[in-house]
Amino acid sequence: MARTFTATLQPLDTAIPDPAVVVLIGAAGSGKSTFASTWNPSQVLELDHFRAMVSDEPGDQQATADAVAAMRTVLEARLARKKTTVVDSTSLMIL
Repeated sequence: MARTFTATLQPLDTAIPDPAVVVLIGAAGSGKSTFASTWNPSQVLELDHFRAMVSDEPGDQQATADAVAAMRTVLEARLARKKTTVVDSTSLMIL
């Protein structure tokens, strides 16, 4: 599957195999979530979404450990089924 993403610096045009695990790691506001939004929402695992699921607050840093555990469970299930998955996080904590 080809994805094209135009950022402020230069376009990114790359072929990503299917299935694949795409890990987006970077600073807040760097465009990770915008790039992730080019995939089907069911394929995107976003740490803030899991924080909201366990605490009702996507920014609740005290919920991070529980959110990471839930996210890992979903990631492992998707990997076992060979489903393309996009991981959107500001750190490598979930891996």
